[in-house]
Amino acid sequence: MPVTCTSIFATQEDARAIPCGELDLCVCPRCGFAFNRLFDARLGELGARYESSQAASARFNTFATSLAADWVTRYNLKDRTVVEVGSGGGDFLRLLLDTGVARACGVDPLGIPSSDPRLQTRPAVFDPTQHDYDASALVCRHTLEHVPDVANFLRDIRQWAGATPNRVVLFEFPDAERVFAERAFWDVYYEHCNYFTMSTARAAFEHAGLEILRMYRAYGDQYLIVEARAGNQVHPQTSTAEAAVIACQEFARDVRFSVERCGAALQQMAASSRVVIWQGAAKTVGLFTFLGDVTSIECAIDLNPQRQGGFLPGTGVHVLAPQALQKIRPEHVVLMNPIYLDEVRAAVHEMRLASRVHSINELLRVV
Repeated sequence: MPVTCTSIFATQEDARAIPCGELDLCVCPRCGFAFNRLFDARLGELGARYESSQAASARFNTFATSLAADWVTRYNLKDRTVVEVGSGGGDFLRLLLDTGVARACGVDPLGIPSSDPRLQTRPAVFDPTQHDYDASALVCRHTLEHVPDVANFLRDIRQWAGATPNRVVLFEFPDAERVFAERAFWDVYYEHCNYFTMSTARAAFEHAGLEILRMYRAYGDQYLIVEARAGNQVHPQTSTAEAAVIACQEFARDVRFSVERCGAALQQMAASSRVVIWQGAAKTVGLFTFLGDVTSIECAIDLNPQRQGGFLPGTGVHVLAPQALQKIRPEHVVLMNPIYLDEVRAAVHEMRLASRVHSINELLRVV
């Protein structure tokens, strides 16, 4: 599969020329942790030129703003400093600053410099032995699934958290339990070398010596939120494997049928009308990678202006702005993330289109 799912390319040729890596998902029979055993970090770095902002969605902005406000209030971060590992463009740090944080530091090899004097960017890999990150809280959102050596990374986080009393670490990452249960093969990417469930995340954090304060699912059960601090001892790994192993086995058993069913449904739609995919980013790249044949797809639609006009890695499918639907006038719009269903249906209705909006999950239910 393509080594990147979030990059966008200026030409179709460049998009199709992106290198591919091998995927072989495995599950540990002792702890239930699922991972790509063939992941090559060097290939992952090739695909690290990303444009993954979801800030154009009102639904996502509401969620992210609420999360920032909750963390600032719950952990008394007003007028304090926060460091974010894997900060990307700094969108979430700016939300924290807007919510009352005094200063913020983003740590990311591809970090984007900020003109805000309150926001410092360090283009580096997080390493508490090399840099002093003086802050009250460490945030890490949608980064843990990209880290090849989870154990050492979490031990570094624990070392940082334990260096000063009352520090907290605040994580957000995909919940693979939903991916496996829904047979959501479009949420499997090369860049994601790790697939956490709630039980395997708990085991990983506790094994690193982090005491979990709160863990819950959010955003339509798509994300896991983990809030923790340095514990007094390292917990030995306990047996959490059985449910996770069964979930992986069932996913492996059924996923090929899900891919075939999804492809057949799209071809059936395309037989009578144009079909577009609403989202020109990771989930769509995942879908196209497994389908292989995307001749039934007219284009992808995305709200993010930075993605509009570009081409998706692997297939080279064109990404257009929502306004393009007024010219294409498709009968079917397939939405890659059902949490945006009301938002997208409202947008289509506002454009006075007769298009039917389906979530990708609906294609699997018609069996």
